[in-house]
Amino acid sequence: MPTVTFLKERLQAQIAPSNDYEFLRLLTEADMRLLEYGRWRWTRKSTTISHTDGIITLPSAYSSILGARVGKEPVDIRAEEFEYVPGGVGEVDLGVGSSRLIDQGVNDDGERQYKVTGHLDDTDIISALVMYAPVTLTDPDIPDSSLPDDATTTTLCPDATALKLMMLGIIFEEAADLGNARSYISDALKGLDNKEQNQRG
Repeated sequence: MPTVTFLKERLQAQIAPSNDYEFLRLLTEADMRLLEYGRWRWTRKSTTISHTDGIITLPSAYSSILGARVGKEPVDIRAEEFEYVPGGVGEVDLGVGSSRLIDQGVNDDGERQYKVTGHLDDTDIISALVMYAPVTLTDPDIPDSSLPDDATTTTLCPDATALKLMMLGIIFEEAADLGNARSYISDALKGLDNKEQNQRG
């Protein structure tokens, strides 16, 4: 994945000349938007996750579960409002009914939680396809003592061209030039779509 330093050397002159703070702001927003706009291969990973008394708490590096298996069987994932819909099932007790995950929203620590229904042994392995959460980017050239422990110098998006186009789109968007903004942002997304399709074969 590209680093902030690598991208600064190649793109700063076109994006935010001589302004490290502005370049980092635009790069961080571009990386965040690209992560949230699609489900490309680099936006997710497969991992095993643990539960405590039938509740899965995702590590802060992940924002959501896209798909899951309990043991070898895939399970349904329901949205947070599943238990609140009129005419629906109402509150589902832990360990009751068929195996599924029910989104419980975000806890006080900002971590996403899921309730696991159906029979679940302590030895059951839950594997999941999880979506990455946005990262806090940091620039080694900018001193900052208030950064979180998980701040990184590496973008999630692996494509420098898409990042450049998205940054330009944000610049035009903030200048109220929506036509150019849409064009650059669309090109960034289309480029990532084309690369994903090409890599899938």
